[in-house]
Amino acid sequence: MALPKLQRGQLWEVDFEPQTHKQEPGKRSRPALIIQTNILNDAGHATTIVIPCTTQTYRDGQGDGFPLRVALGKLGKLPHDTDVLVDQIRTISNQRLMGSKPIAELSRTHMKRVEDALKILIAL
Repeated sequence: MALPKLQRGQLWEVDFEPQTHKQEPGKRSRPALIIQTNILNDAGHATTIVIPCTTQTYRDGQGDGFPLRVALGKLGKLPHDTDVLVDQIRTISNQRLMGSKPIAELSRTHMKRVEDALKILIAL
């Protein structure tokens, strides 16, 4: 079976089981944001850099727990309000991707917020 076409900023369902540590998000079907450059995505690279998402949302005084989380709401085909867990970046095998197309695509505004959070967390 051919691998689906991945693009930075898309949300895909991902199988994160088995999880190796209880601090990591597990779950058979969890949305994840593709943050890997499209240079690798277009080259058919065997792995993809993603950020898991959660429906266990958190809202602080500023709205979403930034920079550890970015709120997406019910974007695209997401049935529940969803947060991107910015501090949980990981590389996954493309075989963990579920389905044949993304469940949503982030707007430029959402991607900018994720990128800003990443810059803070990795001290750029």
